[in-house]
Amino acid sequence: MRLTFVLISALALTMVSGCVASKIVTAPFKAAGTVVETAVDASTQTQSEREEDLGREVLAERKRERDACLERAETKAERKECKRAYKDD
Repeated sequence: MRLTFVLISALALTMVSGCVASKIVTAPFKAAGTVVETAVDASTQTQSEREEDLGREVLAERKRERDACLERAETKAERKECKRAYKDD
């Protein structure tokens, strides 16, 4: 059964023009190349993306510091000082 399929496939490829046969043969490799390029692009990070991630981390840390300051504050004046110190966030 498998041998018959291989023989029919080989015969069909010889009957098809070279242009079409080459497209049939190279199509899986082109598709695989596209998948690899997409995977590499998804796994790499540009400088601006790194800077954005760093900025998000810094803002998250400042927010944690502000929240901790507000939790430690015992008086209204201390809470006001915490808010003033972290007012840009």
